[in-house]
Amino acid sequence: MYVALLTLLAPALATAIPAPHLYPEVFDRSASAAPSSISINGITYGGTGCPQGTLNASISDDGKILPLVFGDDFSASVGPNVAITESRKFCQINLDIDFSAGFQYAVYSADYIGYADLDSGVQASITALYYFSGQTAQVITEAEINGPFTGYYDKHDDIAIATWSPCGSQGLLNINSQIALTSSSDSQSGIVSTEKIKASFVHQLYIKWRSC
Repeated sequence: MYVALLTLLAPALATAIPAPHLYPEVFDRSASAAPSSISINGITYGGTGCPQGTLNASISDDGKILPLVFGDDFSASVGPNVAITESRKFCQINLDIDFSAGFQYAVYSADYIGYADLDSGVQASITALYYFSGQTAQVITEAEINGPFTGYYDKHDDIAIATWSPCGSQGLLNINSQIALTSSSDSQSGIVSTEKIKASFVHQLYIKWRSC
């Protein structure tokens, strides 16, 4: 797992979502150029971390970057007098992606970008489960932050074995994103939340395509 701590992240986050990481080794030899037409036809979501109206999804022109931008509700916290229900938040997402016929796609890595303030003994876990409707195969990306830690984070995780969408012109991608905090003592405190400038948590997916 590749981990990058951003000590000077704030100015960069104020201007744009970060450029994709380049890891050629995660591309298989069958990967090809993306289809000529790609769009998000629809999105449905729900959960304790994403009430309606708090999630935005888009896809880059080349179809290779798919950022999910969460609002303030996608945050978790632990500590004295903090309800146990606040230690975990989740969001179940269904993305209906349309594209030119004769292709299929897979998620091969992800970035997690946000803010954390953790006492010693507190651990944050950020995970996402991916699967396509009608298929049983699933893949997971995950990142961990161990306290003591205060500041912005940008964590990256690669998927070792790709799961491909059905061949055709539509791929219904399901994503279960969650953040959770654990502590070794009830007296310890911690929070994982949105980055302060844009008031958003970014879960950025990287996608590869192949003809089929």
